Amino acid sequence: MTIPSRKHQGFNPAISDHAPRGTVLLAEPQKAHTEFLDEIPLETRVLIRVHHAERLVRKGETAETYYGENTTVITTTTVHDRILSDLSWQRELDVIREFEPDYHIPCDYPVYKHDQESQRREHVLSCLEGTLWIGQRLRDVKTEIIPLVKGETPGERSLCYRVYRDIGAEYVAVYGAQYFLSGKGFKPLQRLLQNIASEAPNLNLMIIGLQSPRLLEKAPPQVVAAAGQRWIKETRLRKVPTPASAYLYDKMNERIHNAVSSGQAPLSMFTEPTEVTA
Repeated sequence: MTIPSRKHQGFNPAISDHAPRGTVLLAEPQKAHTEFLDEIPLETRVLIRVHHAERLVRKGETAETYYGENTTVITTTTVHDRILSDLSWQRELDVIREFEPDYHIPCDYPVYKHDQESQRREHVLSCLEGTLWIGQRLRDVKTEIIPLVKGETPGERSLCYRVYRDIGAEYVAVYGAQYFLSGKGFKPLQRLLQNIASEAPNLNLMIIGLQSPRLLEKAPPQVVAAAGQRWIKETRLRKVPTPASAYLYDKMNERIHNAVSSGQAPLSMFTEPTEVTA
């Protein structure tokens, strides 16, 4: 398997100036979540897993009919490995074409530090090939692509950077939930984000699985959006009336916005002096 390097006409990557910023709510198609989303202000940003989007498609829903025209909807393939193993590129494409989200994070493949180097490289390349395959076939719809940065080593991640330069991608996603699910915590995730900041300072990042304002302040300034389900705990969903949850969300949203827009450590902390740009 070789790295995809050809130009891809019509590829539609997310543009940083318009891509999601601040708080992104990882939500599920269930009553408590939808009632909460109906209560909070306009211009909400929602992340939904691809198999949940597929469930809504079977019910005749699209992103707009289910969430409303004022909600920015992002679908993602960063799902449990068992679900991912059954998800073909064609099935993923069919779901996205029918659901019509504003953005899509395509073709995740598991890449773990304990894997063999050859397997990690193969999965990074498969993610890239799938991203290009999906992206080309979505060029005639509104959905923009948010590629994933994958890889445990600089060499593995450099494969992503080369392809993303080729397609003009400047806004990408990083999946970080596994660091907390495995008990490793924030430190290794922080190192990963710092490494990406050093290796590709031109990219803006959405981090999936981290919504703590305190920790986001320790991330490099390339992190401009934070997606996850911390909002469920912060808003005391199901434990207090929905208007009260919406009030608590406003406070959380403000803290996250401040953390990713002004509170972060300067980029120069994570890059060589010659890499820092204006």
